[in-house]
Parts: sequence; C-alpha cells; structure tokens
Amino acid sequence: MITKTRRQGNSIMLTVPSDFKLPEGVSVEPELQSDGIFYRFVRKTDNFFDFDSEILSDVLNEGLTDKEQILAAFKKRKQEISSAWQVIAEDARENIRTGKTVLMTREELEEEIGL
Repeated sequence: MITKTRRQGNSIMLTVPSDFKLPEGVSVEPELQSDGIFYRFVRKTDNFFDFDSEILSDVLNEGLTDKEQILAAFKKRKQEISSAWQVIAEDARENIRTGKTVLMTREELEEEIGL
C-alpha cells in the first residue's frame, strides 16, 4: 500500500491508512533513518507528581457543594502536597549529607505522604 505526503500549512502530512485501525489521538515520535522515517508509538506516561485527580476526588467525597469551598479545599490540599514535597526533598538532602541514603518504592513513598 502506497500513500503520499501532502502539505498542510508549513508541515508535510502523511496519512495512516484506515486498514491499520489506528485510533485518533495516538502519539508517535518520528525518527529519521537512512532509509526513511520510523514512527515509534509513545506510551502515555504516568505523571507521578500530578495529584490533581486524587485531590479533587477527596474534596468531592467530603460532600462539599459550594464551588468556592471546593476550590479553596482543592488549593489548600495542593499547597499541602507542595509543602510535603519540600520536606521530603530537605530530608533527602540531609540523608545524602549525613550518608543515610534511604531508598523506598513508589508504594512506600505514597504511604509516607498519605496517599
């Protein structure tokens, strides 16, 4: 099967045939090779430091109904997490300085910070 490139604005577009059954919105990373371009699928990564959904879920589970209260509770918790990361970073720096490097798994870290 042969497809052709086409111009769209300042870019050159390449259509993926529908026979490939590739869903819309899939991320790929192009890699220029000596014999063409190789497109590698990019896996969605878990943003370990983004707790927004968990924070919002907790706030909503508390039964708050006033939008201002929900927003205030969300902002407060987000700030608390930011402060907790600062404490963890300071502890890590102190542990490195004193030679007490502590390794922990993601699960242990989540338990340590109360997730």
